[in-house]
Amino acid sequence: MSAKPSEVTNKKPREKSALYPAVSISECYDFIKQIDSLGGKAVSYASILNLMGLTSPTTKSFLNRIGASKQFGFITTGGSTAQLTDLARRILYPNTGEFESKKLLIEAFSNPPLYAKLIERFKDKAVPPQSQLSNILMNEYRIIKQVKDNAAKCFIESADYLGLLNNGVLCMDEATNQSQNYSSFQEDQTVQPDYVESSQTIESPTRQQEDGYLFEIPTMGKKTARFYIPDGVTEKDIDYIKLYIEKMLPVFLENLKTEL
Repeated sequence: MSAKPSEVTNKKPREKSALYPAVSISECYDFIKQIDSLGGKAVSYASILNLMGLTSPTTKSFLNRIGASKQFGFITTGGSTAQLTDLARRILYPNTGEFESKKLLIEAFSNPPLYAKLIERFKDKAVPPQSQLSNILMNEYRIIKQVKDNAAKCFIESADYLGLLNNGVLCMDEATNQSQNYSSFQEDQTVQPDYVESSQTIESPTRQQEDGYLFEIPTMGKKTARFYIPDGVTEKDIDYIKLYIEKMLPVFLENLKTEL
């Protein structure tokens, strides 16, 4: 039976949203790791789906990761295959360590057209709460009502994952500089500091105490900075401490310099 003219006339066209990453950059980072584990070059959708435990290439979670990873510049697609870009490979296999990866991830964060506009708007300013940002996306950036909350959530989660939110303020330059400074430190750390006399004996950085471990760092003023780890910690504790230091110590030191 054919549709009545009135039914055809009253049928509303499907509303289409402006382009936006439907998953966070951290999820895309995990996604390209999966693609890399399968070879990274012209990996079939079928292989990726099998690794993800999925069956259909039209599954929303799969399409969202494909679409967002393309926007961040991590993959190219064609012929039902995905291939890692040079950017993705440099992130996964950095020359100078994980802070190079973070710097590249921060650069990738600005690749999606929507994110480039939001970064320009909120750089060095407070990012609105998710509920408010979602309305801004709908009213000013053509993100449809059905997906505005997810679009806002993914932007905030991505910025937070990369350490770009400082008390809610989007600090792009500060995070990039921290990564660059750390990379420079890594390159120079094998050089003996000028303030250490050639006859001075440098003790092992980790000295066991009765109830834990002490890490000592000599300062240029002949004083010592100390970092203490209590006895009884597990390997997971050590990994957590390492990640926490990598993320928070540069911020602490920068704040400390402003107080001195």
